[in-house]
Amino acid sequence: MRVLLDTHTLIWFLENNPKLSPKAKSLIENLANDVFVHAVSWFEMAIKIKIGKLVLPDPVEVVFAKAAANRIDTIRITAAQLTAYNALPLFEEHRDPFDRLIIATAIQQELSILSDDPKFPLYTEAQVVW
Repeated sequence: MRVLLDTHTLIWFLENNPKLSPKAKSLIENLANDVFVHAVSWFEMAIKIKIGKLVLPDPVEVVFAKAAANRIDTIRITAAQLTAYNALPLFEEHRDPFDRLIIATAIQQELSILSDDPKFPLYTEAQVVW
């Protein structure tokens, strides 16, 4: 299985947070799976740390290294993802640009998204797993 982690999923996994579902944890730890995080998640974390909306136990560069050590690969932004982003419906109740790029990428690259976000299922083309 190929999975794309939502930003909070990555943080919860690396912090061993009990909010992470057993299913999501198992999928991330399964060596047969390809596990990814989107570059926009790193940008989102850096922004939220800077404005005081996110506190991590380690600096973001250490979190980045921990993700790599856990076989979590970062997906770069591509033109195809931006095309998929622009094709997504725009729901009034969900305008988060970080989430929308994660969703568009998952659809475009046929990845399952590991997320507890209740708004992700609005995008019926996306396969959300929790």
